[in-house]
Amino acid sequence: MAAKINSRKLIITVLTALVVLGMIGGLLVIRRRRNPLGSSVVGDFGERVNFTLSAGGKKSTVKGYFVLSEYNTYLSIRDVAGALSGTEKHFNVQRGKDVQWEINTSRNYVPTTKKENTPFAVEFPGEYAGTNDAQGRDGLVLYAPSVKVDGEKQEYRFYYKADTDGSPVTSDAFVSLMDLGLMLDLSLEYTGEKELTADLDSGFSVDIERLEKAEYFHDLDGAVLANATTGEVLYAWDAMHQTEIASTSKLMTWLLVQEAINDGRLTLDSTYRISENVMRLAVSAYGLDICRQNWNVGKEVTVRDLIAAMLLPSSNEAAVALAEAVMTSCGFSDDLEKRFVQKMNDRAYELKLRSAMFYNASGLPQYEADQITAKRGNKMSANDLYILSAYIMNWYRDEFTAFSAKRSIPLPSFGGNVQAVSSYLDFLSAFPVTGMKSGTTDRAGRCLIASMDVRVDGEIQTVIAVVLGAENQKLRYEQTVTLLALARQHYR
Repeated sequence: MAAKINSRKLIITVLTALVVLGMIGGLLVIRRRRNPLGSSVVGDFGERVNFTLSAGGKKSTVKGYFVLSEYNTYLSIRDVAGALSGTEKHFNVQRGKDVQWEINTSRNYVPTTKKENTPFAVEFPGEYAGTNDAQGRDGLVLYAPSVKVDGEKQEYRFYYKADTDGSPVTSDAFVSLMDLGLMLDLSLEYTGEKELTADLDSGFSVDIERLEKAEYFHDLDGAVLANATTGEVLYAWDAMHQTEIASTSKLMTWLLVQEAINDGRLTLDSTYRISENVMRLAVSAYGLDICRQNWNVGKEVTVRDLIAAMLLPSSNEAAVALAEAVMTSCGFSDDLEKRFVQKMNDRAYELKLRSAMFYNASGLPQYEADQITAKRGNKMSANDLYILSAYIMNWYRDEFTAFSAKRSIPLPSFGGNVQAVSSYLDFLSAFPVTGMKSGTTDRAGRCLIASMDVRVDGEIQTVIAVVLGAENQKLRYEQTVTLLALARQHYR
């Protein structure tokens, strides 16, 4: 009982802090798939640049690319290793055995071929006249290969040069300045258009004032970084803006399922029979293979497996199935998802999530039944999504992270060897992330809510980063990682 009272006090503290956040609005508040090559995200053009990198009193030529835009910079990881050889930030890089790349910061760089660090023979001449090599522009493929840094497996986003057939040339990887900083604790600064300097005296850090001046987060539909344990807000941008939230809606769906379990109306081992309504969604374009290939109308699946499918790979049909299970446990037999959505909106009102508006349990776009149909989507602000996430982590941390902190979970009631695989955890593996949810629709953009443990005065606390409306998948993870790095830096 005392723990519950303390938790209530904690929630009050969080909500009080967020009232202050609302008054501040968008102002600044304070100063890595495991398949062999990862997942191809986007094909881009890169403009070749031979950079000069100064480090430890020497200058080296480092191949790199401006990807689509000037200063969107990616450097050859092999060339950076060569440039830092013999300095305090030296490292060796080689192709791995069970991973694509192995980085060892205790060893100096050892080239694998004599031509490895040869500069580009032709750079981008400054005027576009084609897409072939003679113009200095290369096709690039963005991948998320697995990387070991000093034996610890992590995930980063690398560009590979595209071969003539479009396949990646994996003999060298081109890495953003941001990811180089995170991997190697390395600060790289521009000192000229094609000149960079490595600061060997200080490690990588997030200069939030500098990022704010550059409007780094300002293309988002909202961002929040805050401590769910204490209510301390570390950063906020456009936090009160109501926007579409896609599958992050499933956090509210999960909360109502968990509260039904608390009330004794459901258990994790309760079974649910797949309805025609749910099966129709499973076989649609919005369904997942793990469901459509293993389900049929009337098949019994467990609440536990439905939760795992909803939270990790973000199964929309699992979310609707859980909504139907909850309302059936309440004694209803018709309009089950519609009744559940009303429950979602009622619960949002009770939690003072004033910007929340739910139309379904999954976060999918919903269309009106009309000749000229209206497209609607679940909505909330970054601020309210933080409040909801903090509530879950303060009241139901163990229950939630039993699912959200796992990279994969077996689904025995779905069928033999079926697994729910997280859609985002690998890309955040440089941090002790415990959840929470990703989401994407055309209107919502790329959204992500990430929770992370930090140690403060010997106590484990939870920080939550909310990123809504990122332009693409790469930026969603980069901007989330930037916030997590800021939190780790703040509590170090």
